[in-house]
Amino acid sequence: MNLKNNKKGVLRGSFTIQSKILAVCLSLALGITMVSLILSYYTEINSYRKIAESYLTQYIRFADQNFDNMIGEARKISLSIAVSNDMIYPILNNELTSEVSYDRFLQKKRITNFLSGLMTQKEYIADIMIVTRNGSVYQASQDLIVRKDLQEEDIQIALRSERAGIIYDRKKNSVIYCWPVYYKNEIKATGMINLKYDFLVDAYNMEPLRTSTVIITIPEDTVFYSNRGDEKETAHILQMIGKKEKDTGYIKINGEKQYYIRNKSGTGFMSISVLIPYRVLSKDAEKLKLKFIIIGFCAAAAAVICSVFLSRKLCRNLKQLSNNMEEIRQGNMEVRVSVQTRDEIGILADTFNRMMDQIAKLMIEIKEKEIVKKEAEQKFLDAQIEPHFLYNSINSIQYVAHMRGEEEIERVAIALSELFRSVLSNKREFITLWEEKEYIDNYILIERFKYTRDFSLIWDVEEELWAYQIPKLLLQPIVENALIHGIADKEEGVINIKVYRDENAVVVKILDNGKGIARNRLQELQEGIYKNKKSRFRRVGISNVFERIKLLFGEEYGGNIYSYQNTFTCIELTLPLYVEQYL
Repeated sequence: MNLKNNKKGVLRGSFTIQSKILAVCLSLALGITMVSLILSYYTEINSYRKIAESYLTQYIRFADQNFDNMIGEARKISLSIAVSNDMIYPILNNELTSEVSYDRFLQKKRITNFLSGLMTQKEYIADIMIVTRNGSVYQASQDLIVRKDLQEEDIQIALRSERAGIIYDRKKNSVIYCWPVYYKNEIKATGMINLKYDFLVDAYNMEPLRTSTVIITIPEDTVFYSNRGDEKETAHILQMIGKKEKDTGYIKINGEKQYYIRNKSGTGFMSISVLIPYRVLSKDAEKLKLKFIIIGFCAAAAAVICSVFLSRKLCRNLKQLSNNMEEIRQGNMEVRVSVQTRDEIGILADTFNRMMDQIAKLMIEIKEKEIVKKEAEQKFLDAQIEPHFLYNSINSIQYVAHMRGEEEIERVAIALSELFRSVLSNKREFITLWEEKEYIDNYILIERFKYTRDFSLIWDVEEELWAYQIPKLLLQPIVENALIHGIADKEEGVINIKVYRDENAVVVKILDNGKGIARNRLQELQEGIYKNKKSRFRRVGISNVFERIKLLFGEEYGGNIYSYQNTFTCIELTLPLYVEQYL
């Protein structure tokens, strides 16, 4: 009961094969699923990020192009004015006189209409005007410019400028495109196009860029526009981006990862730097998290279900095999495993069934051998005579022989008494070879008296083997058989007993020079030995000796018979060299 409980405790404390298979299947399934999901997730994120980068980059370039187009249109207008000699030269020529006339009024009106026509459908232009050196102003807008307005800093800078360019007043966000107007190789006036600042930068305030940082600079690193309120932070961002060699890439600003784009306008007038937070780029990709979580959960559930199903299917036959083995452990030797699969478990079940058949066969053989052994022992005991009766009878014979002076009969009686006393009083199953020799010597002495012949008994034994342990009365039946069936009717009969070592065995040969055995009879006896048939010379005979050896020492040991008719008979026994393990 304790053993059974201990076994159950060990099983409960260890992992079963099913649990191991389940763990492996789950690990593989979940591992592959999670790796696939993670790779897919990050692949999608990178794809979305690259699309967002490309989209924003294109949008910024589009906004830059619009800005450049507006500046370019301003230049074209300036060129159109510069080449309109019939419009410009008269007023420049009239500047030499200050006469006020109706013709001059008409001329000014014509120029005003001309300038107004140039800014038609150009919403980003607030005004176009020409200011002569003497302070005359020709403008397209209805908002009149007075001499006081000409004193503004940005207009004064434009009037003093000797080349075309953009004048930007950061304080009032005024943007003026100006160019000198030449007449007879002298600057006689200045043309100015007043651009709407809010309209120019409005392209960078569209939805895609509202979450980004946009900084536009003009020559001399003047910040033209920034949607960052802090000037120091704007300067810091420009400094960080300025250190980068590439025009696009990633940068950390205040610990936040951001994607930067640096672009110079086609007109060369401005440079734009844009910072896009990484979270904005990955915003759409982050929406995939929920989808991938749901997919991952479904895949994990499917993996668990498949793993459980697979492990149960794989271990169903193993459980059946385990249950059958438990029944055998409890004593039911008739159990057989019925597994029909052709895999390794089926092979194991088939091997198990064949093993059980072999065990059943061996158990039957053991039972049969036990029966044979008991029969042999019973036959041996049946061949004995009740000790008390024997001793009394032999003592009577010895007394009568002594009274009548029959010395030979007295010696035989003494030998017979010693023989029976030694055999019956010695309860040990194994005795030394020397003790067996004494039994046989007393037996031969008795048989000499019976047959009135002087038989010869020769012992040829290696000296160290006299102490060798053999089963009691193992050799006596063979000597008796050699005497009765071999040399009983022969003059000068000889029995030779030879004992020697042969590698890991001890060989005993009992050879007589008697009448031998006929060939057909010898063949019958040898077949009986090899097939374990119960053929024998006598009731307690050679067959019994061979069976005793096999029962005691195993099938590899035993004996054989060699004979030639009218010449000799040899009984050969093979015994183990070391018999201590059988004692």
